Amino acid sequence: MFSWKNFAIAGVFMGCSHALWAEQAPVVLRDNVLTIPGAVVVEGDTVSHYRNIELTQDAAGRFTIAAVEDGSLANIESVEIQQEAGSVEVLAKGYRSACVSILPEAVSYQDGKFVIAIPESKPTSEVCILAVVMFEVATTLDTDDLPAGEYTLVVNNVKKDFTL
Repeated sequence: MFSWKNFAIAGVFMGCSHALWAEQAPVVLRDNVLTIPGAVVVEGDTVSHYRNIELTQDAAGRFTIAAVEDGSLANIESVEIQQEAGSVEVLAKGYRSACVSILPEAVSYQDGKFVIAIPESKPTSEVCILAVVMFEVATTLDTDDLPAGEYTLVVNNVKKDFTL
């Protein structure tokens, strides 16, 4: 179930994470308004993307969501998992509109499940030509400290199981 508290926490962590959002604008706190360019929320197998999140800070230092825009995740057609020399590589392929770009992916792991969120940028125009562009996103999963066993991978709501 969606929780504004979880959303705010995810937004702060995702927005502040240089490794996950290296090409994104930084998080800005100005006049008690924290502006986060993008955030990913994972609830079970469902992944959602939000952009332009504004949190207002009260006198006690608590944040409340003041504004948020729904974002969109890239359309994933296929997911390949390649294991080689202790490394797990994920190759996600799909198509995007010519009016959007693919933003840096966010990766999380919890309880045997890896989640990769691949968001799209806001369209560059309200009017867009009907051209589609193929894209690929390659991601390395951090499996160094994980025991052998069954794992699940979710890439933009496409689920795939694999064995280490």
